[in-house]
Amino acid sequence: MRLRRSPLRRWFVVQLVMIGLLTGGCSPGAASPSARASAPATGPSASPTDAPSSPARAPLPSGFPVLAGAVGVAMPNDDPGLIGLWSSDAQGSAAYDFYAAALPAAGYPIIGLYPGGAAAALRFRVSDGAIWQMVARDGGNGTVAIEIRLDRP
Repeated sequence: MRLRRSPLRRWFVVQLVMIGLLTGGCSPGAASPSARASAPATGPSASPTDAPSSPARAPLPSGFPVLAGAVGVAMPNDDPGLIGLWSSDAQGSAAYDFYAAALPAAGYPIIGLYPGGAAAALRFRVSDGAIWQMVARDGGNGTVAIEIRLDRP
């Protein structure tokens, strides 16, 4: 039995892919060897910012889960909704599957799951009631880019 995806869900996934390609393709990040993270990571140091002049970003909560082996990537200054950015060589849906299990276990209830091919996302609630997103997308050269960001349409 094959399940059909709804047109609205397909549109949402297509939009996520487009946004991911636009934001990811415009600013190649440099991997930071000192930011190698393992689950769980602590604090904002798990994903460094480019420079002290970066716009104010929401801080990554202490103890926030990070995929083992993921490497923190410098975040672009022009995306204040981006909270954390990592690169991983984990293949397939490993990042999506990790966060689908790790976020609820760490106290972050999942609001929506959006598996996909070129990009996958999930929405979750943080302690202050805000909704954030995890987006896993192609990072180029056989890697996956993992974004934690403020919720967006």
